Amino acid sequence: MPSRKRAVVQVGDELYDLESASTSGVSLIHRVTGERRTFAHHELAGLIPDGEERAPRLLDSLPTHVIAAANAMAIDIDEVLTGVGRNGIRRKQYDLNATTQEARIRAKLEEMEATGRGMVRANFFLKMSKYQREGLIGLVDGRALRQYPSRVDKLDVRVLNILIDVIEDQRDRSTGTVSRVIEETTARVKAMYGTLEVPRKSRFYALVEDLGGHKHATKSAKTRRSLGNRPDRPFAKNEALLPGEYVQVDTNTMDVEVRTPDGKRQRPLLTIMTDVYSRSIIAFTMRLEGTKSVDHMMLWAQAITPRQNRPSRAAWRDALARKHPGISLLPEDEYAAHARSVPFIHPRNVTSDRGSDYMGSAFRDAVRQCGGSVLLSAPYTPTSKPHVERQFKTVNTMFTEHLPGYVGRSPEHKGIKVPLEELLTIEALRELFDDWVLSVWQNRKHASLRDPVRPSITISPNEKAARAALAVEQLRVALTREDYIRMLESHWRTIGSTGVRYDNREYDADALHPLKGMKSSQPRHNGKWEVKVDPYNPTCVWVVGRKGELIECHERGAELQLYAPDFGLDDDRVDYRALTAQSEAELLGMPTLPTPAPPEHTADVEEDDDDDDFLPDFDN
Repeated sequence: MPSRKRAVVQVGDELYDLESASTSGVSLIHRVTGERRTFAHHELAGLIPDGEERAPRLLDSLPTHVIAAANAMAIDIDEVLTGVGRNGIRRKQYDLNATTQEARIRAKLEEMEATGRGMVRANFFLKMSKYQREGLIGLVDGRALRQYPSRVDKLDVRVLNILIDVIEDQRDRSTGTVSRVIEETTARVKAMYGTLEVPRKSRFYALVEDLGGHKHATKSAKTRRSLGNRPDRPFAKNEALLPGEYVQVDTNTMDVEVRTPDGKRQRPLLTIMTDVYSRSIIAFTMRLEGTKSVDHMMLWAQAITPRQNRPSRAAWRDALARKHPGISLLPEDEYAAHARSVPFIHPRNVTSDRGSDYMGSAFRDAVRQCGGSVLLSAPYTPTSKPHVERQFKTVNTMFTEHLPGYVGRSPEHKGIKVPLEELLTIEALRELFDDWVLSVWQNRKHASLRDPVRPSITISPNEKAARAALAVEQLRVALTREDYIRMLESHWRTIGSTGVRYDNREYDADALHPLKGMKSSQPRHNGKWEVKVDPYNPTCVWVVGRKGELIECHERGAELQLYAPDFGLDDDRVDYRALTAQSEAELLGMPTLPTPAPPEHTADVEEDDDDDDFLPDFDN
């Protein structure tokens, strides 16, 4: 009985005969040395050399008409080999029992010729062989599988290196055209290599776009320099695992004008603190003047104090709503409901730029005292804190551009100047932004916040933080209401018979009466008393008593101001006596007197009379 022919297996450069195979592996015998080796199936898969390497999902990337042509050819070959044609139909000219393979091939070639898909016999045999060996991919037109070299691959490497250098040199220069890049490249090639051929102009334009388009070589100089400052290395990603683990803070000028107290228009500064994990805006401040390190104490106080522990601003919001009837603030009950749903996130690591306001000791010491740390971003690298940088763009598109006084992100986007009387005050803008953060941003689905099991589902910042709270227990003791007040900015004032005076407002309380006319035990401040002021809630201040207690003082006459009429900005400036005199002169035909010139020197009415060291002696 003849012996059974063994299968030959090539492992690396060696040939083996298959001795036995099982579900766990195979046993091989070396053809020359007779050495027996045993391989598991997963080991053998990596040792046997592959044939022609092709992507396993190559068909998915091919055009539809190429796949359709290959499928049509596969059906024709299958009908020749199996006798089964399209839709499972069996035809007698392809019956395996009644015809030979040669007859079936001849019939198929005649059929293809009649339908305009004629093919010679040798080519049909070649396609049938490739189909049996490689499957459907063997019938694909080779031109669709061919890898064509790109424009950069065809370029002489010497010209390529010079072109790359010229594009890199554009980084710190003023933006030029593609023609300048081409001319400088051509000049350098001629100077270094003489008659070396350079690409034609049309191809040169395409090469500059291929090599310099992503670097903005002929576009925005600001963007080009920013990209040039980016480190040339693979980017690492610091993934925040918990709320508050990474917090980013930055200050930017808002693209909206507000009406200042002195009747001018100005763009305010917005400072935002963003939690990277949940994308929550955990604190913000809004100012008209440049920020300093001490100013950010207010920002930090907001971040580490829940909204429920901050003094109520309901009276102030109600006053603003009457002053600006055109704005729509959240009702108090709705505002409180949104405030309760906002998660408390305690910052651990605060990333900021290297501005003097963040480098100051006041802000850094306050963060360290509460167990946090300040991380400085790389110089001139906004990408070190991309989330808060992107947050400003979102604020611009979702909030600022819908306000009166919006000026656009650049001069070419600016429209006609809005009348001054239609502009918002910074106090109204601040409350509107606070409402937007609470009711819109914190509850809006965010594209970067995804369900970990079903990434197609987006979640909101509030939902993201709430899920983390259910998964991981965190204990961070928040500031109390009194702690929050003590972190507010301090001013030093005397206590007169009508209380304390700040920002042209008078504040008084029954508990303040024993201290009126008295000096404090602060010799460095000439006996003045420390007054804590919330810049976003001018309805009350807090005077620090002799034992350190906080005495809450409300504005005098505030309850009567609820019923005071508001004549608006323009009405306050109308001189009704001048209008009356002018109308009477016109009726009587009398000449009008010219308006008298203002005095050259006016009295200083801005001096705070209560803010001094002099206390009158009423006993003498």
